[in-house]
Amino acid sequence: MAKQIVNATPEALGAGILDIETQLRLERFLAYEAALMDEHEYDRWMALWSGDDITYWVPCNDDDQDPSTGIAIIYDDRSNLNERMMRLKDKTAHAYRPRARLVRTISGVVPLKAEGDELEVASSFVLGEIRVGVQNIWFGKCMYRLQDTPEGFRIRSKKVMLLNNDEAMPNLTFLV
Repeated sequence: MAKQIVNATPEALGAGILDIETQLRLERFLAYEAALMDEHEYDRWMALWSGDDITYWVPCNDDDQDPSTGIAIIYDDRSNLNERMMRLKDKTAHAYRPRARLVRTISGVVPLKAEGDELEVASSFVLGEIRVGVQNIWFGKCMYRLQDTPEGFRIRSKKVMLLNNDEAMPNLTFLV
């Protein structure tokens, strides 16, 4: 994400490409999305996604690799994401129990490009997780493609670039 901000257009970094009200709506939307993930509100989180042609991607090893030729921690379309939600909600899936307690902070929300009703947005996060007595801190960057609809922003794609995506990591039993 730092690369995307460094290479952003002067308009995106200067006066900004959004008016202040839309920027605030955008920041509140990302805070709401984070709260839904932290509270394991999977159905409500899924309702934030728009259409069938969606992508939820967490790259492995290299943030810029081609997901069709490299490995990914997660690379889901709508169907795979629905299956992931069913597993996360399944009370008999012992690998996901007990649920992790989570809290995350979203920062550095920068709209990079606006085309019609779609926005390309960069952000950063810090996520604290505690589960079965083990505490982890996750750092990352996100790239979103959002659609501004009459009902509010909706997610078309989300790429989560974990800072440690080239290291061994535990099973992700929650949404990043």
